[in-house]
Amino acid sequence: MNDPSDTSVPGPYTALLMAGSRGPSDPVATFCGISHKALADIAGLPMVEHVLRTLADAREVGRIIAVIEAPELIEALPTARQLTEQGRLIVTTAAPSPSRSVTKVLDEYAPYPALVTTADHPLLTTAMITDFVSRIPADVDVAALVAREDTIRAEYPETRRTYFRFADEAISGCNLFALPTPRGRNAMAFWRKLEQDRKKPWKMAYALGPWTLVRFALRRLTVDMTADAIGQLADARAALVRTRFAEAAIDVDKPDDLRLVTRIVNARRPAGRPRADSTPPR
Repeated sequence: MNDPSDTSVPGPYTALLMAGSRGPSDPVATFCGISHKALADIAGLPMVEHVLRTLADAREVGRIIAVIEAPELIEALPTARQLTEQGRLIVTTAAPSPSRSVTKVLDEYAPYPALVTTADHPLLTTAMITDFVSRIPADVDVAALVAREDTIRAEYPETRRTYFRFADEAISGCNLFALPTPRGRNAMAFWRKLEQDRKKPWKMAYALGPWTLVRFALRRLTVDMTADAIGQLADARAALVRTRFAEAAIDVDKPDDLRLVTRIVNARRPAGRPRADSTPPR
């Protein structure tokens, strides 16, 4: 894995895996009766273990740094134990918010180039990671993976996502980011401003400035214009990378997502292997 002769990637990425709690009101954790939705069962495995396995198998990923309030919750997982023995996994304590957790890891470990993803992204695949990394422009400091609305609806018309509607297309986030250079850290302060409004497109547009909000309201703001505006405010060159994988945009924010993702994971299983119940236990 991570063949040094492979020049298609700038060396092994460090993957930051955000597994922190969303608080006592998290609908998935409440539904499952657990402290962290990262531990929600999907097809017989904790959700976070699906993501760990994908990161471990991705040829672009060398080291993995998992972030959670109680590190022992991840350290006890079979995949985590194996990765720790191999010297590939570090589990560290979360800060009060995702953006602060990422900043903490960046400051403590300087893990560049870095990928950032979340424990509620169990549909993440190595193909998604490879496709994303291969299409990040060479001159950017921060990149985010996004999916077009038509890409998602063509395969999963029943899923409800938050869409940002621009002049040229509507997109949804995919919970996969890259910080190829240390300058990408500059984007963390901007992320903190948006954190509470990540599901509110109008408020996020306002954070980019009143003129940007006007363009957004009039549908004259394109996706690439938005990336440029983010880069200027964050003092970091930014890019939004479109994915061809509809499942890249499906994370687990509510019980309906948990049911859908469990069904998709079961459908991916090779023929003859046992399938988990498509409806997670309450």
